[in-house]
Amino acid sequence: MKATKLVLALVVSAGFSFADTQVAPWLRVGIDATVDTTASKVADYEASLKTNLDLRFEVLMREGIKAVVKARLEQTIVENGKSEDWQKVDIEKLVEEAYIQIETDKISGLPRAIITAGKQTMAFGQALTELPMFRDNLLYNLSAEREMIGLTVTLPTNFLKVVDSVAISMYENGAGDFKVADEKGVSIKVSKALSEQLKLQASALIKENANTTDKETRGSLGFVYTGDQGKYKVWAEGLVFDNNPTMPNTKFGGQIGGSYQLGRGAVVVEYQYLEKQAKELAIAYNLPVNSWLVIAPEVRFRKNENGQPNETRVGIQARIALDKVATKKLKMKN
Repeated sequence: MKATKLVLALVVSAGFSFADTQVAPWLRVGIDATVDTTASKVADYEASLKTNLDLRFEVLMREGIKAVVKARLEQTIVENGKSEDWQKVDIEKLVEEAYIQIETDKISGLPRAIITAGKQTMAFGQALTELPMFRDNLLYNLSAEREMIGLTVTLPTNFLKVVDSVAISMYENGAGDFKVADEKGVSIKVSKALSEQLKLQASALIKENANTTDKETRGSLGFVYTGDQGKYKVWAEGLVFDNNPTMPNTKFGGQIGGSYQLGRGAVVVEYQYLEKQAKELAIAYNLPVNSWLVIAPEVRFRKNENGQPNETRVGIQARIALDKVATKKLKMKN
């Protein structure tokens, strides 16, 4: 009988944020800082400590044109129980998004459309989650195309009577840098509200990958339903794909999740599946302690089907909105 390995992990995240603070009429700034501590035990005790700093700057260049820069600085202080040296900052990896967005109806007589050019998340996937540690999601890298350089055009709601919105992206397939790769991709995403409660989305992409002549294809279909005036929410997304370079034998993935207002907070449950790779169940509770603090414990159970040991991970995240703290203190002084 094959031995089953259990990984016990403790993840503690403390977050601090200036959430989209209006510094000036033309400048909006957001700052988030997080500290993640993990402890796991397989054969020997192992501990890790990481710090993250998220910055977001939005500059209104003129009416209808804005520039957005979003950066994420991550430093590993302790890895597997050993201290790490301060890593060199790579500007290309530091900047997650850097783009200019134009609303055509505000600068010309053209019909309304939004044009986004630069490093951005492309028009693909629903990628909906309410889990606090969403970057650990099983489908995180499949349900969206992040940090790509390209052009996205979001068409007006009345462009096609059948759907509410259409977005088309053309991009280079070289995530994480500012170099324009030879491999290209194109994606499309449409959404439709069937009612005030039920919304659907569908998207597809085709792209080239390095070191292969086979083009990768991917499709996504999802929905979100909000009921009882927002007291509960249910969502699901299915993904089909072919010729993925990291998982050539995997063709399907999906997730189903929901949140329910319980007490002062909301319970979140998500199940994710990736064919021939893993299954994962995650449970969290987002608890607003006050106007500026949210405490969010989370537990994940992952059963791997690719030869890796199964995992159980427990964590807690604290999110602090420093702008609200500062505002509250100023009011107290006055």
